[in-house]
Amino acid sequence: MIRKSISLWLVVMLVFVVAACGGGSEGGGGEQSGGEEAGPAILEATFAQDVSDEMEPINPTTTFTPEQTVNLLLTIKGRPKEGEVVARFYLRDQEIASASVDLAEANEGVIFSIGENTRVHFTLTPTEPFPVSREYRAEVFLNGSPAGTYTFEVVPPPDAIPSRLIEVTLAKGVEETPDAYQPVEPTSTFAPNDAVYIVGVADLGKYSRLEVNWYVNGQLMDEATRSLTAQEDLQGVSFYFVLQSEEGLPAGEHYAVLLINDEEVQRVNFTVK
Repeated sequence: MIRKSISLWLVVMLVFVVAACGGGSEGGGGEQSGGEEAGPAILEATFAQDVSDEMEPINPTTTFTPEQTVNLLLTIKGRPKEGEVVARFYLRDQEIASASVDLAEANEGVIFSIGENTRVHFTLTPTEPFPVSREYRAEVFLNGSPAGTYTFEVVPPPDAIPSRLIEVTLAKGVEETPDAYQPVEPTSTFAPNDAVYIVGVADLGKYSRLEVNWYVNGQLMDEATRSLTAQEDLQGVSFYFVLQSEEGLPAGEHYAVLLINDEEVQRVNFTVK
């Protein structure tokens, strides 16, 4: 829990296709991986803040703020008469949007010319601001086969305060006061049926995300992962997370990892016995 607001977000995905002269755009391509393709092949991939009417990138970049639209331009060799291009966008392992284009329809009635290529424009537009993270990527497929992976990041708005973890306490409970959450029975040793609380204070810049990952016997408990995203600058905000199992936690040495914007900021160890 946190004493201020959090946000959920969705995205809108659009795709445009044109025939383009030349060998593709320059710069802003991000990290790329993928093998050679038989048939259509990607010559260039470029992220940009905007795209011109001539399908050229405006302000190529791999860095966006939470409210900006992400533009991805793909230049495909030649003018294929058939095939499908799919782009899937991810934040970490979560797919957030996808779109596809049928090259047969895109190139219908266009005479293939040597030295000319096809450019595909995907746009990723948030309906709510994107969470801040370096862990975004676009996976592109040509005719069902992986053709490239291209990374980008979302950074805080220029006027956001820096995010930082100020303090963290492990406890058996939490008390809500008018101004903050207070730890009850601070400890790092728990019984199997105890609830394990992490109670803390942080500065969170606008659209920054605070997350906890719990590890029991070294294994991540996916179902216990929780995160909070600030809708505004939060200075000295109080928060807590809790871990509890109906079956009881196993005896042993365990730990929790706190992350801000997908970067680890603190690891806390606790014992169950």
